[in-house]
Amino acid sequence: MKAQRRHDLRQSDLAKAIKQAPSFWQQSGGRYLLLLIAVLVVVILIRYRISSNRQAAQQAIDSLSVARSLISELRSPRMVMMTQLAPPGEVTMRRRQIYSEANNAIGEATRLSDDRTVAAEALVARGDLCWALATLPEVPGASTQPGAQVRDPRELISNAAEAYRAVVDNYSDIKHSLIAARFGLAAIAENQANWDAARQQYEAIINQSGELKAYKQLASERLSILPKLREPVILAAPATEPALVSPTTSASTIFTIPPGIAAPRPATTQATGASTRSTSRP
Repeated sequence: MKAQRRHDLRQSDLAKAIKQAPSFWQQSGGRYLLLLIAVLVVVILIRYRISSNRQAAQQAIDSLSVARSLISELRSPRMVMMTQLAPPGEVTMRRRQIYSEANNAIGEATRLSDDRTVAAEALVARGDLCWALATLPEVPGASTQPGAQVRDPRELISNAAEAYRAVVDNYSDIKHSLIAARFGLAAIAENQANWDAARQQYEAIINQSGELKAYKQLASERLSILPKLREPVILAAPATEPALVSPTTSASTIFTIPPGIAAPRPATTQATGASTRSTSRP
C-alpha cells in the first residue's frame, strides 16, 4: 500500500514538472539562449583573433623577406656594375625604387606584427638598408647634380646608427638581432676611423655570442686586424719623385672585407680631409 502511494506521488510530481516545463522555458529560456549565443560569439571572436594574428605574423615575415631581398640587391656586384655602365639617371631611379620599396616593406612588417623579434629584425633591416645605400659608389655627376643622389650618405649613416642602437638598447634579449646590430655599429665605427668604438662592439659580440661560433669568429678576426687599420697609410708619391715607403707598411694591411663590413676610411683621410683614395705600397 505504501509502495503504491509512493509510486503515485512520483507520477504526480513528474506530471507537474512536465506541465510546468513550457512556462519555465517561456520565462527563462530566452535568457539561457542569449547566454549560449554570447558564449559562442566569444569563442568565434577568439578563434578569429588567433587566426588573424597568425596571418599577420606571416605577412610581417614575408614583408621582411622582401626587404632583405632588396637590400641584397643593393649590395650585389650587379648594382656596382650598373653604377659604372648604366646612364646616371637610370642608376638613380633604380636606387630610389629599391630604397622606397624596401622602406615600405619594413614599415609594413612593423605595422602588421607587435612581436618583439619582428620589431628587432625590422630595425636591423632599416639600418642595413641605410648603410647599404650610403656605401654604394657615388652616382656619376652626383657631386654637381644633387638630384642624382638618392639620399645624403651622412644622413643615411646617421639613420643606420640610430636603428642599430635602438636594437642594442631595447632588444638585447633578441640575440641574433643584437649581434647583427653590433656588427652594423662596428662597421660604421670603422668607416669613421673610430677604432676604439669598433673594438668595443667586437668585444661585446665575442662576449654575447654564446654558442654562435660563426659570429664570435668573425668578430675575433675583425678585432685582430684593427691595429693594422689604425696605422697611417703612406700615400703613393708622384712618378717623378722617389716613392716614400714606410718600413711598417706591408701587404697585411690589404685584407678582404667580410659581408656586412664596409672598408674603413684610412685614419690619415679623416685627419687631413683628403678626398682622394690613397693606396699603400707593399
